[in-house]
Amino acid sequence: MSCLHSFIIASFLFAILAFSNPLSPPSSASYPALNELTFRHQVARAVSSIQAAYPGAQLHRIECTSTRGPLRTPLGLVDVRLFFANPSRTPGRQAILLSSQPGALAWGQWGRPQYLPDPRPGAERPLGDVLTSDIVQVVQRMRQAGQQGAFRAVDVVKEEGMTEVWWQFQMSSRNKGWVWVGDESGRVMVEGNDEMTETGDTS
Repeated sequence: MSCLHSFIIASFLFAILAFSNPLSPPSSASYPALNELTFRHQVARAVSSIQAAYPGAQLHRIECTSTRGPLRTPLGLVDVRLFFANPSRTPGRQAILLSSQPGALAWGQWGRPQYLPDPRPGAERPLGDVLTSDIVQVVQRMRQAGQQGAFRAVDVVKEEGMTEVWWQFQMSSRNKGWVWVGDESGRVMVEGNDEMTETGDTS
């Protein structure tokens, strides 16, 4: 048998083996997964989707938590919950929750929206359809202001009396329970020992 024939046969057998036993994909994506869009844009898309299905619904609160303990980067805050006020007159349908899918590895992997039994608290003001800042920018401002600690969660809220939306980070340090960052102003406030103090330079 010539060398050329041997090469052809060997190539044919290799192709058969390759197609009959393909490489298996990884069982799970690496952590943290890359997000196709920023957190801000993923939330905006979710708000648009909810408003298309429930006209008049307004985003009132965002909650993000880590599934892997304290973090120093926001990419691991993939357990996200969006709370909406729904202008329905039907009891039990005046609030909507959109949550990340169980085991989500990236922002924007949403489950099905569900009704909440109680309406949103009256003290909560709408956040608007699009946040001014992205979560990565907010963490950078916090670091620039000297807050270098790890965090476990962040809530995005605008309660009655607030002039802007605030990002409220739950810090892992005991003496710095919460760090607040203004969505528009970039101001950084530290809450500890029942006091709020402004810190650092966020210019």
